[in-house]
Parts: sequence; structure tokens; C-alpha cells
Amino acid sequence: MAKNKLYFIGYGHMAEAIYQRLDKSLFENICLIEKDDDRRISIDKKKHGKTQLLKSLQGIKFCNSDIVILAVKPNQIKSICNEINSLIIEKKDLPLVISIAAGVTTTSIKDYIIQENLSHLQNFLNIYRAMPNLCASNGDSITGLFGSSVSDITNSKNTVSEIFNSVGEILWVKKESDLNIVTAISGSGPAYIFYIMEVMINSAQELGLSEKDAKKLVAMTLIGSGKMGLSIQNLKEQISKVSSKGGTTEAALKVFEKENLSLIFNQAIEAAHARSKEISQSNE
Repeated sequence: MAKNKLYFIGYGHMAEAIYQRLDKSLFENICLIEKDDDRRISIDKKKHGKTQLLKSLQGIKFCNSDIVILAVKPNQIKSICNEINSLIIEKKDLPLVISIAAGVTTTSIKDYIIQENLSHLQNFLNIYRAMPNLCASNGDSITGLFGSSVSDITNSKNTVSEIFNSVGEILWVKKESDLNIVTAISGSGPAYIFYIMEVMINSAQELGLSEKDAKKLVAMTLIGSGKMGLSIQNLKEQISKVSSKGGTTEAALKVFEKENLSLIFNQAIEAAHARSKEISQSNE
């Protein structure tokens, strides 16, 4: 990756996770833009090297080698893009734009940036969307990526991949609508897993284990199973191998089947997917 300037517009927990794990030597300079005064005080204690900390975009002039990560809330994207519009004068000043805001499409972002005054630049703006998850903070995220690149697609795609590889694995999707599925599965997924963890830990404690031992037992079981699951071709077959006839696992699985746990999970994920679609449509 060439030495570019990297701008984080908005610096919440996800932006911080990306920044902290990023190889900062890849960039000429990194700029963190956060309007909240208290948040900036906290950020100032953690920033590194040549990183700048600013309250606004005032005074910034973009170049075509610049990378902008939109890390604000979805309802703030339009106003931020309007500011970016005012800072673009010529074709050579178009930055690479990456949004981690849920539900705001690349088409909407392009429309917000490329208004009537910049309509002649419509075919020169590269926009990407990324959907990392909470596990980015420890480098174990899976990030769904989609690109609406119109020029220099190979280099810009490689740049986006390199940024999000810093917080875990990446998955490029072919259709932007697939990001709604990514949101429902991996974006919301940590909450589902934590829910299951909490249930299992509480059950272990009720049966007599200490909270510390219960948490370790549950967490390591989930970590080990997840790692194994990556290489297992037939999960149903693997379940049957663990479930001895008349054994403990079979007893538990019978309860899951009786209560139709698979249906409940399907309904929950479908609800998350439907809500993700609603959010996308409301931001168009």
C-alpha cells in the first residue's frame, strides 16, 4: 500500500478498534476527527506518533491518495458527506471513501457527496462499505465488505482489504444487499453467542460451579468448537458422533428439538435481517 493519509471521521469504539490494530507505518499521516470534547480527551491519551486529533474537517483539503473512513452514526452520514462535498474542487481531490455505518448504501453516500456541483466527477469516486463486528477489538472480527468502485478497482480493493485484515478475517460479498445478511449473522452474532454463554454459565453455577470456573468452561468450549467448526464438512454428522445413544448429549438435544430451538434461532436471525433491510431502505 502506498503511503496515504487516513482520516477517521467519527471515533467510536469500532473506529478505535481499527485504529489501535492498524499498521500505522503504512500511512503518511492519520487524522482522527471527533466532535465530542470528552471523547477527544480520552482519545488524546491513546493516540500514536504522527496521529492528529481534530474537532472538525475545517481546514482539510483532500487528495486522491487520501482514505476516508466514515465512522459516524447512520443519521450523521448525510451531513458529513455534505462537508466532504464542500472540500472537493477537482477530480484529483477525490478520496477513497469507506463507510462502517450500518444501513447506508454506497449509492446514497455517492449521492450525498456528488451533488449537482460535482456531477462531472460521478465516475471517479470509489466507495466501499464494511461491516465488522465487536470482536474487532481483539483482532477476531469477520468483516463483510462490498465495493462500489468505478476506477482503480484493484488498488483500492487491496487497500480496503489491508485495513480490515488488521482486525481479523474479511469476506467480500457480490451484492450490497448481502451486507444485510452479514449484519444479521456476524454483525449481531456476538450478542447471540454472549446470550448463549450467559445461559450456560448460569446453568453451571446453579449446578454448583463457581462463576469463574463456569465462565472458563463455557468460553473455552465455544472457542474450541468454533475452531473445529471451520474444518467440519458435515455438522449434523459431527453432532451425532458426540451424541451417544442414551447419553448426556442426546438428553440435552432432545430438549432442544422438543422446544424447536432451531426454529427460534431462524426466526431471530430473520428478524435481524428484516430490520437491517428496513434501515437500509430508510436511508436511501
